[in-house]
Amino acid sequence: MAEYTLKNIPDDIYQRAQSAAENSFRSLNQEIIYRLRRSFDAEDARLSALHAKWVMEAMASGPAKPIEMSELDAAFERGVHRAKARKEGE
Repeated sequence: MAEYTLKNIPDDIYQRAQSAAENSFRSLNQEIIYRLRRSFDAEDARLSALHAKWVMEAMASGPAKPIEMSELDAAFERGVHRAKARKEGE
């Protein structure tokens, strides 16, 4: 198994992780891995909920209908325009 070291971790985060590890009877490494997994699981859950929302919206929008290439191009251009506007607003 590879050896891991803690480099450049802010002292306040290190202290909180160490305290949490002691309170949960885990090593510091186990605590950090546990918390990383939880954050990834939470991210996966948010994405799953978002995908479910999109599916429900698609199903509620009615039966599928063919789309013309011009409609697809226009939708793409709207998306690009919105992305540029969002980026400029950052």
